[in-house]
Amino acid sequence: MATLGRFGTVCLMPGDWVLSGKANQRLHLFTLAGWKMATERHPANDPRSVARDIPGIFDALFPQLTPGVVAHFNRKSYAAANCEPIPPDLVAASNLQKAMLFEVAVAAGEQLIAGNDQVEWDICLKVAVGRQRQHFDAKLPDVLGTADKAVAQWVARNLVAMLNQIKATVGDEVLVRSPNIPGYQWIASGVGDFSVGTRLIEVKCTNKHFSSSDYRQVVMYWLLGYASSVEHGTPEWSHGILMNPRLNCIVKLPFNEIISGIGAGRSKVELLELFSSMVGDRSFHMVGSVR
Repeated sequence: MATLGRFGTVCLMPGDWVLSGKANQRLHLFTLAGWKMATERHPANDPRSVARDIPGIFDALFPQLTPGVVAHFNRKSYAAANCEPIPPDLVAASNLQKAMLFEVAVAAGEQLIAGNDQVEWDICLKVAVGRQRQHFDAKLPDVLGTADKAVAQWVARNLVAMLNQIKATVGDEVLVRSPNIPGYQWIASGVGDFSVGTRLIEVKCTNKHFSSSDYRQVVMYWLLGYASSVEHGTPEWSHGILMNPRLNCIVKLPFNEIISGIGAGRSKVELLELFSSMVGDRSFHMVGSVR
């Protein structure tokens, strides 16, 4: 699944969502501060695009990120309690384009996380279209059908439950919406989906298991965060979490375990030195500029 975002074409937009307060089952203290919808497309050198479009970086840094290793990581997946996968026939009953459908679902999940008792579907549609337009010209659907809402509501409730369960395992750490991913040299800064403390969470809603591109994405985020921790003393990501509320599937791995499995025996310092030399190479910079 060589995808850009969690649905194959999309990714989340920046925002300032932060959960404050102690761990609880509803995450109802989630607040919104100064959030606005992004309408511009992501630059070609944002971290997610670099991880997808310039695989040569990863071939050199992490030559052992092979299908067999990806399958090994995926065997560590588990299902969240009290969640069920979305029935394929229900998804098939929706007439909405699937990337848009699941973008609406994530927007609905964010409303539930924020403490809304009822989903405001018109707002979900506007948010979903704004995010889709970061990559192509998306049009606002005329209306959400019954099947569209049923799928979106199911995915949204799964997402909330899965985030609740992750947060419950780490005590009083806050849940952050769109955590900052620092840039490095010509690679622009970006945002992730969610984080809890030093645990980075990326959400996918495809109909199959996590792929090498999904792992490349979270490893790129770790590498940029590690570079920032070395240069500026910022916290380093400790765990990468891939989450699929459509299939009710979670993979949670310490980054040390991921790196030791794919880094060809190099230390983190050695990986950073090689990464720095590669992104400083003008040829890679030019590739990133023209894509």
